[in-house]
Amino acid sequence: MTVLHLDTNHPILIATLKNAGFHNHENYTAGKSQIEREIYQYDGIVIRSRFKIDKQFLDAAKNLKFIARVGAGLESIDCEYAEKRGIKLIAAPEGNRNAVGEHALGMLLSLLNNLTRANHQVKTGHWEREANRGEELDGKTVGIIGYGNM
Repeated sequence: MTVLHLDTNHPILIATLKNAGFHNHENYTAGKSQIEREIYQYDGIVIRSRFKIDKQFLDAAKNLKFIARVGAGLESIDCEYAEKRGIKLIAAPEGNRNAVGEHALGMLLSLLNNLTRANHQVKTGHWEREANRGEELDGKTVGIIGYGNM
């Protein structure tokens, strides 16, 4: 099987596919119309968000067996039409869940400690110590509720 990589990804992906017997081609610069003219040659594609995969593109992809989206969502792919054509859709929804959780915690700490306001004031030559005194987490219960992989 031959796979076309349309966006750069971690090198381990290509190495793993190669070890599994896939032939990998990389094209990170051609436009959608050029790829559309060549897509019939490929069994699979790996993409992030370079362009939308619509009905016209899928019709040109005569031999396509899978689309792997290195990212959380499949919103840039006409999933309904791809599935009608028997094309397997693969996503990586768990890819950034740790980063999202850590970002939420960082935003919570910023809010509790008035970091944005204090930063702005210091940059403009002001410091209002008492107005910017934050709250410590000590003695508090904090939770982050997530829905799905994010």
